[in-house]
Formats: sequence, structure tokens, C-alpha cells
Amino acid sequence: MNNENKDTLKKKKKKKVHGTLNINLSKDEFMSNNEDRSNRLFGKICLFAGFLVLFYLILNEVGVFKIAPVIMRISCIASAILFFIPFVISYVLKRTGEWVKYFMITDILLIVLMLYSVMSYHVMMLWLFPLVGSIIYFDKRLVRFAECITIPGIILGHYLASQFLLLGDDPLRTAQAAMLYGALPRVILFLAIAFVARQVTKKASKMLSNAIENSNEIGRMTNGIQMVMSQTQNLMGTRDMRVLAGRMVTNLSDLLELMLHPEKKPVGTVGVLDGDRFYTVDTDGNPNNICRDLGDDIGFEFNNARFKLSKYVENASSYSEEREGFVNIRFYDHGKLTGFAVFRQDVESDDYSMKEVLNIYTYSTTSIINNTMLTFDMFRTQEQLAYSLAVVSENSSQETGQHIRRVSEYARIMGQYVCSNVEQLETFRIAAMLHDIGKLMIPKEIIEKPGRLTAEEFGVMKKHVIYGRDIIGNAPGEVMEMARHIILHHHERWDGTGYLGVSGEDIDKFARYVSVCDVFDALLSRRSYKAAWPAQKVYEEITSQSGRQFDPSAVEAFKKCYVEMLKIRDQFPDDENDEENIVTANSEAIAAEAEKIHEQEEHRKKFLPKIKVDPSIVTPISI
Repeated sequence: MNNENKDTLKKKKKKKVHGTLNINLSKDEFMSNNEDRSNRLFGKICLFAGFLVLFYLILNEVGVFKIAPVIMRISCIASAILFFIPFVISYVLKRTGEWVKYFMITDILLIVLMLYSVMSYHVMMLWLFPLVGSIIYFDKRLVRFAECITIPGIILGHYLASQFLLLGDDPLRTAQAAMLYGALPRVILFLAIAFVARQVTKKASKMLSNAIENSNEIGRMTNGIQMVMSQTQNLMGTRDMRVLAGRMVTNLSDLLELMLHPEKKPVGTVGVLDGDRFYTVDTDGNPNNICRDLGDDIGFEFNNARFKLSKYVENASSYSEEREGFVNIRFYDHGKLTGFAVFRQDVESDDYSMKEVLNIYTYSTTSIINNTMLTFDMFRTQEQLAYSLAVVSENSSQETGQHIRRVSEYARIMGQYVCSNVEQLETFRIAAMLHDIGKLMIPKEIIEKPGRLTAEEFGVMKKHVIYGRDIIGNAPGEVMEMARHIILHHHERWDGTGYLGVSGEDIDKFARYVSVCDVFDALLSRRSYKAAWPAQKVYEEITSQSGRQFDPSAVEAFKKCYVEMLKIRDQFPDDENDEENIVTANSEAIAAEAEKIHEQEEHRKKFLPKIKVDPSIVTPISI
């Protein structure tokens, strides 16, 4: 692995470590984690102390100290071994549990007792080792334990030192002197230091608790804000007030559940201004229609409580409040009530994080509601414009009948396989109405001419895709933008032999589906130059053109939607009294026909050879 790859790997590892934050951690969980870290730290300290003891032994061996060599060797080697045990337990064996820290403190006390019995005042400071070691755990009980076992250890250590008398210059040569002038003052001094240690531990523990609480609260607020941001993304782009209400009620329920962790799923209702009335939906996503118009106010009942809201409050701005067991949110646009939310949920009066998150949600959602209302109005304007143009185009020819309406409905059915969301599907349905708008510019005698068109006439007919695009021009809006591409490309062929010679993936993906819808309806319909084809023959024609005239994906979608498309064809006939244009009104017959076609298709796959067709000799279908 080269240096560049190593650096990249290090950065990735570093990013992963810094990107993981442990929030919402209880004090017990933190103490447990800290205990493991403290065990390892204590183990490393003991390892270092063990080597120091061995160094002390070396100094005695070379004559720096003059302590009995044999006893010094035994005590130093035994102490070093005892010092290494905590390191082995914490690092090698990786043992965990509360017993580990108590074992370590006890182990250290035994070491100090052994060393003091041999070296007396030379290691006097070691009596603080168990106490100092217990402080790093932030555990008051452990500090008390270290204090309780160290005091008897000091007394016993001084007594043993006075009995062994391994140091020739030790002034405490009797048990009485060791107790009065050695153990007693050192116990008193140790108690004073232990008192300070307890206070430090108590203070540190309180600070730690506050830090954990603050950290958890920051984490809680961060999670809430992150959810609001993701919810905002979910709401943006919505152009149907009813869809918006459904998403809002789900988002608020999830937000309250995240922030408050209630025993039951929060129950509430959301209302948004839909035209001149409020559309309301419950937390199950069902319309509940609870609003009553009270003139200047609206009223509703929810969860055994009554609410009355003014439709207009001068200079009012959106706000959220928690009162009497309810979370209430009001959305305003220049004093006009545009939406509300009510949830049965208790919130603590001092829950700052919850209130701030609700405020952020309220302010961000207010602009989304207002933008959705504008988008909704603009979209409906585009829909009305598209429909009006389609009607004009439809009425310009006696033969096309309801072709435009049917193609739009076919697009709605097939669009589920090409559109990414409900909004885009609705845009697709409306844009598909305009696919033949360019025929307004084609002479009527060409459109309604019986028989095959001449080459010149067909050349004029092909121009309707250019005319249609120019009619739409630079009209703004998603519908018009999608319609421009559909109009221009809906006569293109997958193999590149269409009107403009565009092929494959270069053809607009929505136009590929409209192309199938257009041909399907044209073949099923009677025209001045042809009779209506039987449904089975139409099915076979379209499926046989997969990969040649049509996008294979669009053909697969057509197969799945075929039965529904037959129903649409019957729902909007060109002439209700013209039986030739009615495929069938019997759903069972449609299903039987679909099954028959499926069987025939399977049979054809098994037994019929594949025929290669030269695209240059295929005559395009004139619609």
C-alpha cells in the first residue's frame, strides 16, 4: 500500500471516530464506561510503578541503599508482580465489573504494606497511592473504601517496620514509638487528605452529573433539530394541501415521540387551509373533518376538549404553546390562519429543548405551508391551462374524440413505473394531455384525410411535434417543462427511426411512456384512414415492438397496466353509441382476455423463432 492510500485510510478512520457521538447517555452508563477506561489507566500506572520498584531494587543491589539484600529482593520482586497484576487484568484479560476496581485498590494496599514494612519512612508517600488511585473513578464509595482499608494498613505497617527494623537509621525502634510518633500523626494527616479527596470526588461527581445532563439535553435538542430538518425536506416540494396535512401530522407525532418518549404514540390532529375551508387529518392519516365554520372563527372538538380559533388575527405570527396537557401550534400568514396542530401530550414547563424544537418546527413549517399554497395555486393554473389547450386541440378534430383525455389517464396508470413520487405522477398526467397540441397547426384535411398520407402530407404531419413545442414556448412551471419534452419526443423510436431521429436513452423518459399510451389508444380507435384494431392485436403489436419502436421498460410497464388501460378505454369512448369503439364493459371479459394474451405470449416465447427485422424497412405508424 502506497503512502497516499495509507493517508486516505487514516483520514477515513479518523472521520469515522469523530463522526460517532455518544449522546443521551445516563450517568450509570457513563460511570460504567469511565470505570473501564479508569481500570486501564490504573493498570498502566501500576505497570510503571512495578518497574520503579525493580529500579529501587537495583539501587539497593549496587549499594545506594543498605537494606537487607535477601528480604529486599523478595519484597521488591513480590511487589513488582503484584503491581503487574492490575495491568494484566485490565489490558490482557480485559476483565470488567465493579469488583475489578476494589481488587486493584486492595492489591495496591498490600504492596504498600509490604514495602513500608521493609523500607519504612523511605516509602512513606506510598500510603496515598490507594486513595489517589480511587479518585480517578469519580466514585465516592470507592474513595471511602480506600480510606477505610488504608488507615489499618498504616497502623499495621508501622508496627511491622518497628519489629523487623531492617533500616539501621530508623528512629522508631519500638512498637510504642512507632504508634505514637509514626502511625498516629500519619493517620491524622491521611484523614485530612482523605477529607479533601472526598470533597473533590463529591464536587467532581456533581459536575460530572451536570455535564452528562447538559450533554444529553444538547443531544436531545440536536436530534430534534435534525429531525425537523429532515421533515422540512419531506414537506418541501409538496403542492397538495391535503398531502401536506398528512405528512405534517406524521412528522409532529414522530417529533414528539423522539423528544418525550411517551408511553403511547402521541395522538393529534392537523388542519391546513385548503381553498376556503380547513382540511383536517388525524394521526392515522385519515381525514376527520372536525372543523366547523363559525363565521370569523373555526371550532372543533378533540380529545374531550373544545377549541375555537380566529381566522384572522391582526399582526399575528405563528407560534407553539403547551397548555393543559395539549401541544398547540398555530400557523399564520400576515395575520391569516393557514393551519393548526393539536396533540394530546404533556410537556414539562421547564422543558426548554422541547419548546425550542417546537418553535423551530413551527417557523420552518409556516413558510412551507405558505409556499405550498402558492405552488398549489400555480399548479392548478397550469392544469387548467393544459386542460383548456387539450380541449381546444380535441375539439379541432372530430376523429380524435377523447384521445387526449384517455392518454392522460393511461399516463397516470403507467406513470407509477417512471415517476419518483406522487407529485411527479400528477405532473406527468397533466403534461401528457398536451402531447398532440401541435396538431392545432396541422391542416384539418390532413388530420382527417381517409387513407394513407402522401410523403409530403406525412412531412407536414411530422411537424406537429415542433409546432407543439413552440406553442408551449417558455411557459413556466413543472407541467409545461415536462410537456415540452413529451411533445417533442413522443414520436421518437427506440431504434432511432422516429420523427427527429433521436434514439434510446436520448429520448425523454416520460415521452417514451407517452409514446406507448399514444399508439395503444390510436390503434384501438377508428380513424378516417383505418378501422379500430382488436385489443389482442394491439397488445401483440406493442409488445412485439419492444426494443425497436418502444423502450423495453415502457413495454414492460404496459404489460402490467394493460387490463387497467382497457378499462380506461371503455370509460372515455369517442362515441358512447358506437359499439366498435367499446372494447368491453365486462371486467371478467377483460381479465379473461388478459389471461389469454399472457398464455399466448408464453407459448410464443417457447416455440416461435426470433425474427430479426431491419429497422429501415419498418413503416412508422401514422397517428
